[in-house]
Amino acid sequence: MKAHSLTAGWFLTAVLISFFAIQTEGQSQNQGQVPIFPGSTITGFVFSPERRPVAEAYVELIGDVEGVLQRMRTDGSGRFLFRGVTQGRFQIRVLPLGTSYEEQTQDVELSGMSASGRPIRDTVQRDFLLRPKKSRSVSSTGAIFVQEIPEEAKTVYEKAVSDIERNNLTDGVAGLENALKLFPNYYLALERLGLIYTTQQKFEKALDVFGKAVTVNSRSFNGWYGLSCAHYALHQSDAAIEAAQKAVNLNSSSDDAFLVLGLSLRQAKRYEEAEKPLKQANKLTKGLSPDVHWHLALLYAKNLNRPGEAADELELYLKTTPDSSQADNIKKLIKKYRETPPASK
Repeated sequence: MKAHSLTAGWFLTAVLISFFAIQTEGQSQNQGQVPIFPGSTITGFVFSPERRPVAEAYVELIGDVEGVLQRMRTDGSGRFLFRGVTQGRFQIRVLPLGTSYEEQTQDVELSGMSASGRPIRDTVQRDFLLRPKKSRSVSSTGAIFVQEIPEEAKTVYEKAVSDIERNNLTDGVAGLENALKLFPNYYLALERLGLIYTTQQKFEKALDVFGKAVTVNSRSFNGWYGLSCAHYALHQSDAAIEAAQKAVNLNSSSDDAFLVLGLSLRQAKRYEEAEKPLKQANKLTKGLSPDVHWHLALLYAKNLNRPGEAADELELYLKTTPDSSQADNIKKLIKKYRETPPASK
């Protein structure tokens, strides 16, 4: 099953991005067909309450009758873009799954018309400023963590963050490392540097940094989550399971943490146990994550000898990734698994 196979670096970038705004590529997942004439566009940005970009949030374009017409994920700047939209009334719905933010919807109407009565291209922008969920406390991980930061270290850190936000990653990393030389227990610098090392596939360095982060703040969800990803990438399954379990205990609404827990259990060949967190990740994403469907399919096909359920998950994978370049091969696998009886126990 080669389609959508995950290298450690690609996978870790994808799962970590939900918690840190580092530049990444958006993923468009069109559901159904939207007539492309006259080719109007709906675009916008999704921000957190602190006006930080929210990356990898699902955004849906909904028609009055047809339901979900297009679905995509925001890119690293929080941007979404729907092309080829005809005239009419629509809703844009943001689904910030796995976060502490509320779902949000806005109405939009496209009515571009020329003097001759012909429809013309229109561009509409709708931005979203998400709100925290009312049902959740301010902190789901216990007491708020506060540090007294030396002024010099704080200045260096803020300059590093500014460099990173301007895509000057080299200077940004150097700045974070310098901030930690000035104040080795600087939690925010540890957290951000750990993510960057992970996206650069410097997993040993990430392990060291995230390990220090959870020593400084043992109630750090991001620290334990990043630590679990680094251990998983290095095939340190038992340590990955332990760190992922701590992340799940701190934030039971994180689909990404449940996904890493399930993958780590599968890596440790604890196949029966791996199913539960993967299914919980699927529940939290409302069935919209292609990664979760893919890994459930792998588990059922390769480890649990349940080919029918593997076929079910591959069909759901194709629903959430209808433009997959491997769609024909996956359909052949589905047919094969439908025709394969489960192994006798």
